[in-house]
Amino acid sequence: MRTPRGRGRSEDEGVPRPPRPSYETPEAVLELQPAEQPAPAVPTRPGRVHLVVVVTRAATPADRAPARIALVSRFWHPSLHRWNENAFESLEHAMHLFVDESGWVLRQQQALDGPHAYELVFEARREDFSRPSTEAILQDVGLTPEDVADLMGRVERENGPGEQR
Repeated sequence: MRTPRGRGRSEDEGVPRPPRPSYETPEAVLELQPAEQPAPAVPTRPGRVHLVVVVTRAATPADRAPARIALVSRFWHPSLHRWNENAFESLEHAMHLFVDESGWVLRQQQALDGPHAYELVFEARREDFSRPSTEAILQDVGLTPEDVADLMGRVERENGPGEQR
Protein backbone atom coordinates (compact mmCIF):
# COMPACT_ATOMS: atom_id res chain seq x y z
CA MET A 1 0.00 0.00 0.00
CA ARG A 2 1.23 3.39 -0.93
CA THR A 3 1.46 6.16 1.71
CA PRO A 4 0.34 9.65 0.67
CA ARG A 5 3.06 12.29 0.59
CA GLY A 6 3.66 14.15 3.80
CA ARG A 7 2.28 11.40 6.00
CA GLY A 8 4.32 9.01 8.08
CA ARG A 9 4.12 5.29 7.72
CA SER A 10 1.50 3.47 9.75
CA GLU A 11 4.05 1.96 12.16
CA ASP A 12 5.11 5.51 13.20
CA GLU A 13 1.60 6.43 14.35
CA GLY A 14 2.09 5.27 17.94
CA VAL A 15 5.55 6.87 18.38
CA PRO A 16 5.49 10.32 20.00
CA ARG A 17 6.98 13.11 17.91
CA PRO A 18 9.93 15.10 19.21
CA PRO A 19 9.08 18.56 20.52
CA ARG A 20 9.09 21.36 17.96
CA PRO A 21 12.27 23.45 18.03
CA SER A 22 12.12 26.94 19.43
CA TYR A 23 12.34 29.62 16.77
CA GLU A 24 13.64 32.43 18.91
CA THR A 25 15.31 35.33 17.19
CA PRO A 26 19.10 35.41 17.46
CA GLU A 27 18.76 38.60 19.52
CA ALA A 28 16.81 36.67 22.15
CA VAL A 29 19.44 33.94 22.34
CA LEU A 30 22.61 35.99 22.02
CA GLU A 31 23.33 39.27 23.70
CA LEU A 32 24.16 41.85 21.05
CA GLN A 33 27.47 43.67 21.42
CA PRO A 34 27.76 47.29 20.24
CA ALA A 35 30.39 47.99 17.59
CA GLU A 36 33.55 49.66 18.85
CA GLN A 37 33.46 52.40 16.22
CA PRO A 38 30.22 52.39 14.25
CA ALA A 39 30.43 54.01 10.85
CA PRO A 40 28.51 57.28 10.81
CA ALA A 41 25.29 57.23 8.79
CA VAL A 42 26.25 60.57 7.27
CA PRO A 43 29.94 61.27 6.63
CA THR A 44 31.37 63.77 9.11
CA ARG A 45 33.56 65.38 6.44
CA PRO A 46 32.48 66.31 2.94
CA GLY A 47 34.16 64.72 -0.05
CA ARG A 48 34.53 61.36 -1.67
CA VAL A 49 35.46 58.53 0.70
CA HIS A 50 38.64 56.64 -0.13
CA LEU A 51 39.62 53.48 1.76
CA VAL A 52 43.33 53.13 2.45
CA VAL A 53 44.78 49.75 3.39
CA VAL A 54 48.05 50.14 5.29
CA VAL A 55 50.18 47.04 5.89
CA THR A 56 53.01 47.10 8.43
CA ARG A 57 55.97 44.82 8.97
CA ALA A 58 59.01 44.68 11.21
CA ALA A 59 61.90 46.89 10.14
CA THR A 60 64.93 45.03 8.79
CA PRO A 61 68.58 46.04 8.32
CA ALA A 62 67.84 46.38 4.59
CA ASP A 63 65.59 49.35 5.46
CA ARG A 64 68.65 51.30 6.69
CA ALA A 65 66.49 52.85 9.40
CA PRO A 66 67.75 54.18 12.75
CA ALA A 67 67.94 51.64 15.58
CA ARG A 68 64.81 53.02 17.30
CA ILE A 69 62.61 52.19 14.26
CA ALA A 70 60.51 49.06 14.88
CA LEU A 71 58.13 48.89 11.93
CA VAL A 72 57.63 50.02 8.36
CA SER A 73 54.23 50.83 6.86
CA ARG A 74 53.25 50.66 3.21
CA PHE A 75 50.21 51.89 1.30
CA TRP A 76 49.32 52.97 -2.23
CA HIS A 77 49.28 56.76 -2.61
CA PRO A 78 46.54 57.57 -5.14
CA SER A 79 47.79 61.05 -6.07
CA LEU A 80 51.44 60.08 -6.54
CA HIS A 81 50.57 56.73 -8.17
CA ARG A 82 53.22 54.88 -6.19
CA TRP A 83 53.75 52.97 -2.97
CA ASN A 84 54.42 55.11 0.09
CA GLU A 85 56.58 53.67 2.88
CA ASN A 86 57.11 55.21 6.31
CA ALA A 87 59.24 54.07 9.26
CA PHE A 88 57.87 54.25 12.82
CA GLU A 89 59.05 53.61 16.36
CA SER A 90 55.79 51.84 17.26
CA LEU A 91 52.27 51.11 16.07
CA GLU A 92 51.07 53.97 18.29
CA HIS A 93 53.45 56.32 16.48
CA ALA A 94 52.02 55.18 13.12
CA MET A 95 48.45 55.62 14.35
CA HIS A 96 49.29 59.15 15.52
CA LEU A 97 50.49 60.07 12.03
CA PHE A 98 47.58 58.51 10.17
CA VAL A 99 44.75 59.50 12.53
CA ASP A 100 45.84 62.67 14.33
CA GLU A 101 48.01 64.32 11.70
CA SER A 102 46.42 63.07 8.46
CA GLY A 103 42.83 63.09 9.70
CA TRP A 104 42.08 59.52 8.62
CA VAL A 105 39.49 57.42 10.47
CA LEU A 106 40.49 53.89 11.50
CA ARG A 107 37.81 51.45 10.36
CA GLN A 108 39.52 48.09 10.91
CA GLN A 109 42.70 46.74 12.47
CA GLN A 110 43.95 43.20 12.55
CA ALA A 111 47.20 41.54 13.48
CA LEU A 112 48.92 39.50 10.81
CA ASP A 113 51.43 36.70 11.21
CA GLY A 114 54.81 38.07 12.17
CA PRO A 115 56.25 40.71 14.46
CA HIS A 116 54.88 44.25 13.99
CA ALA A 117 52.69 42.97 11.15
CA TYR A 118 49.26 44.61 10.97
CA GLU A 119 46.64 45.46 8.41
CA LEU A 120 44.95 48.79 9.04
CA VAL A 121 41.98 50.02 7.01
CA PHE A 122 41.38 53.76 7.12
CA GLU A 123 38.71 56.03 5.72
CA ALA A 124 40.26 59.05 4.06
CA ARG A 125 39.23 61.72 1.60
CA ARG A 126 40.82 62.40 -1.78
CA GLU A 127 41.88 65.86 -0.59
CA ASP A 128 43.92 64.20 2.19
CA PHE A 129 46.33 63.09 -0.54
CA SER A 130 46.61 66.40 -2.36
CA ARG A 131 48.16 68.42 0.45
CA PRO A 132 51.58 69.92 -0.30
CA SER A 133 54.58 67.88 0.78
CA THR A 134 57.01 69.12 3.40
CA GLU A 135 59.52 69.72 0.64
CA ALA A 136 56.99 71.86 -1.27
CA ILE A 137 56.29 73.93 1.84
CA LEU A 138 60.02 74.50 2.37
CA GLN A 139 60.40 75.61 -1.25
CA ASP A 140 57.55 78.09 -0.76
CA VAL A 141 59.55 79.83 1.99
CA GLY A 142 62.83 79.59 0.08
CA LEU A 143 64.47 76.67 1.90
CA THR A 144 65.67 73.22 0.88
CA PRO A 145 65.78 70.13 3.10
CA GLU A 146 69.57 70.62 3.25
CA ASP A 147 69.08 74.19 4.53
CA VAL A 148 66.87 72.87 7.32
CA ALA A 149 69.40 70.15 8.22
CA ASP A 150 72.17 72.79 8.38
CA LEU A 151 69.99 75.02 10.54
CA MET A 152 69.17 72.16 12.91
CA GLY A 153 72.84 71.23 13.13
CA ARG A 154 73.75 74.81 13.97
CA VAL A 155 71.11 74.94 16.73
CA GLU A 156 72.43 71.69 18.23
CA ARG A 157 76.03 72.96 18.12
CA GLU A 158 75.06 76.23 19.82
CA ASN A 159 72.70 74.77 22.43
CA GLY A 160 74.02 71.25 22.82
CA PRO A 161 72.25 68.09 21.64
CA GLY A 162 68.66 67.66 22.83
CA GLU A 163 68.35 71.17 24.23
CA GLN A 164 65.92 73.73 22.89
CA ARG A 165 65.62 77.44 23.49
